[in-house]
Amino acid sequence: MLKIVQLGFQDENYLLEVIRALSSPNRLAILKALNVKSMNIKQLSDLLNQPVSSTSMNVDILEACGLVRTEMQLSQFGRSRLCSRNCDGISIDLQNDNTAKSDEIEISLPIGSYFDCRIFPDCGIATLTGNLGIDSENNCFYMPERYQAQLIWFRKGYLEYRIPKGQIPPSAKRMEISFEVCSEAPFYRNDFKSDITLWINGIEIGTYTSPGDFGDRRGRLNPDWWPDVMTQYGMLVTWKIGERNSLLGAEEISLRKFSDLHIFENDFISIRIGVKDDAKYQGGMNLFGKGFGDHNQDIRIKFNR
Repeated sequence: MLKIVQLGFQDENYLLEVIRALSSPNRLAILKALNVKSMNIKQLSDLLNQPVSSTSMNVDILEACGLVRTEMQLSQFGRSRLCSRNCDGISIDLQNDNTAKSDEIEISLPIGSYFDCRIFPDCGIATLTGNLGIDSENNCFYMPERYQAQLIWFRKGYLEYRIPKGQIPPSAKRMEISFEVCSEAPFYRNDFKSDITLWINGIEIGTYTSPGDFGDRRGRLNPDWWPDVMTQYGMLVTWKIGERNSLLGAEEISLRKFSDLHIFENDFISIRIGVKDDAKYQGGMNLFGKGFGDHNQDIRIKFNR
């Protein structure tokens, strides 16, 4: 596998270090020589016809910025430094917004990529080409093909997703989650309420009361095979967890803070969406992927400062 040194304005000191290392014809000659094989300082010195002390200094500069690595070896002439090339290429990104990007990350979770689930009928999964399995039988929720899901519905229960902690910027102090969702009624009912709850790392953030299961018109993205008499679209719901509270849209929904979620204490972050057993309105849930409904997105998660 090729090893590429990535450079950019996010670390200007390192960028200048590498540029300085490459600014010398002698150091470029060392890199060219090491492209063929590993060599010790004396061999490089003889090849370049320069003093051993100068060669050693140039190798030190190349090693300091990661372009060359050295190791001590014993030979019949005593100890010597064996030099090897430490990368196969250098990539320089000169976009000015790299620093800002490093403080924010956006993750898109396909709705079928859940890690765990607890599902009660009526329930089912639709893909872009048809229903997965048989409606109201839970088997489809455990099929490998569930990753192709573009619409998931159930009357009660939850879906749990997980994302690796390593993807989150250490400087993150806020997170935002958005997805398209509505209630789940037989066929559809625009006035059918349902309490849909969000949990992060097992901590309840709050509950969104969906006003209905919408089917008065076709969803803008729905495939042609999807029947007109079924659920068509949902509402795009956005949750924001900040340094002082949690918002649903622009309204405060709870006093849960980002620091309450212990984001960096486990290897993964758990995101659970569902309808509780004791919800006031147990009207189920339809969760839309980017191929169904009105909004061209899956579950979208952002972390920033």
